[in-house]
Amino acid sequence: MAREGANLVLIVEKQPNYTQLLVKQILFAGMNPLVAVTGEGGLRKAMEYHPDLILLELDLTDMDGLRLVSLLKERPVIDKIPIVAMSIFSYMRFPALQGGCDDFLTKPVRMLDLLAHIRRLLQPPNLEAKKRRLG
Repeated sequence: MAREGANLVLIVEKQPNYTQLLVKQILFAGMNPLVAVTGEGGLRKAMEYHPDLILLELDLTDMDGLRLVSLLKERPVIDKIPIVAMSIFSYMRFPALQGGCDDFLTKPVRMLDLLAHIRRLLQPPNLEAKKRRLG
């Protein structure tokens, strides 16, 4: 059910029920979901498919989510992919952002918040607005 030309979102999440919810939300938004349940699987799929964005649960079974971020950022082919970290622990926001994530959402994530964060990160940079800000 992949939509041609739609953004590809890699979901790295260990909880099947939550993964299913995220997949539905991504499909509803007109994007294509790709799922991995482990950090190793997420790294492999990121290298193979070059997604437009990664939704990452920080508490994975095989590795720490921040370790996965490090591994992703070490690879030039995929180091610029925006990463949205997710956790039930709001105190993980600072370590996630310091560790290289582009955004952080506290779980459970509301659909409107998720879509707003994804759209903001996938939006092409507005060069005119940047020029105005820079003077």
